[in-house]
Amino acid sequence: MIFSIDAADHGRKTALIDASGGEAWDYGQLAGEVGSRIAALRSACKSLVFQFCRNSPSMVAWYLAAIEAGHAVALLPENLDPQLRDNLIQLFRPEFILLPEAPGEHYRPGPLPAFWLRQPDNIESARLYPELSLLLSTSGSTGSPKFVRLSRNNVEANASSIQQALGITDTHRPISHLPMHYSYGLSVINSHLLAKAPVILTSESLISAGFWKAVDSYRVTSFSGVPYTYQMLRRLNIDRLKAPSLTVMTQAGGKLDNDTILHFHSKMVERKGGFWTMYGQTEAVARIAVLPSDRLPAKIGSAGQAIPGGSLSIETEDGIAAQPDIAGELVYYGPNVMLGYALERSDLGRGDDLLGCLHTGDRAVLDAEGFVSILGRARRDAKVFGLRINLDEVELLVKAYGPAAVIGGSDKLIVFCEFGDEAGLRLVHAQLSAKLKLHPSAVDCRRIDKLPTNVSGKIDYTSLASFA
Repeated sequence: MIFSIDAADHGRKTALIDASGGEAWDYGQLAGEVGSRIAALRSACKSLVFQFCRNSPSMVAWYLAAIEAGHAVALLPENLDPQLRDNLIQLFRPEFILLPEAPGEHYRPGPLPAFWLRQPDNIESARLYPELSLLLSTSGSTGSPKFVRLSRNNVEANASSIQQALGITDTHRPISHLPMHYSYGLSVINSHLLAKAPVILTSESLISAGFWKAVDSYRVTSFSGVPYTYQMLRRLNIDRLKAPSLTVMTQAGGKLDNDTILHFHSKMVERKGGFWTMYGQTEAVARIAVLPSDRLPAKIGSAGQAIPGGSLSIETEDGIAAQPDIAGELVYYGPNVMLGYALERSDLGRGDDLLGCLHTGDRAVLDAEGFVSILGRARRDAKVFGLRINLDEVELLVKAYGPAAVIGGSDKLIVFCEFGDEAGLRLVHAQLSAKLKLHPSAVDCRRIDKLPTNVSGKIDYTSLASFA
């Protein structure tokens, strides 16, 4: 299997726990469940599997089985809008689909529940590249046809690097609440299965009583989240939650403000644990750099060093920067770099377009020790009265006060704040205008009850723009 199981040493160890139903599989059972699904996926040629998934043991087994069977599997949200779902099916013509309801007239029921096979027809589908194993959406939940093409080696290399970087062992007990179709959520599952640790799976919301009951009941030791997750968790106050076993926290999916990093770092240090900040992209399976907990607070604001097996450099208009602390585009090299993108079925036959080199599209600097600091997206800029302003940098300034998101308007910055009254917003407005040296008319601060997010917890800037 993709994460090999030695039945003698690991078969009886707990592998997956469904927090909602209490179902638990040991590693021996997981191997058996994967084997039965491989049998259902038998095909004369390499095929495409569309898996509309939720966080459950069965879904993890299907994902592993598809790869082990030699196929390519696309992980997608179970609740994807039907119209968007049908569009993807039409574009990519998968041979197998995992979905509770029938996906259309071109598919017939398979040998297992919620499993559909494509009907034979006269339309020939493009063959798949032999090394292709996994497709992840760049959008996470919008039904975008742009997939990241990944090989089995990409997935295994990243899981191994993360296990090493975070020191994951079989004593860790993570709660996997980030969706498994999201690269960060999948990485949590992969790296812990590799370490033969028990993974607690849930789709419960962070603010639900059921989530924290699961954390307490299953003695969860590690938690992973994106910036918005940690801003919510800080409001909940971890000291008041039933989570005495929680000692490890990891954060990725965007830049978290320094104050919140230090807040949770101190909480984990009190528990003799640690807080790790990370940086990554779906194009590299999940993660590219890790800041070890013991380098806080000295390296606060940094995303860390390249994961084991990878390396980082800064590219400027003049070429690769030889000196530290020079800003430019961050370039990553490693075995977890994707093969390339896919927009339709014919793209799945393409080979390795990137050859282990990823231009991230992020502006960054490297210090003398190789620690990277992300300055913002090279393309998330706005022009205000002729002045180019990076929206991520502005957003980080506002997040010191509370959850916020910034978009560009017509010659102005629109700042949505999930906090503060009228007087508080006036203060934010005045301080931003002064710090950025902008005329007050160029900054528009607005109160919003809840920032729109996608299923992975990241800010949905497309939805936010509709409020502008």
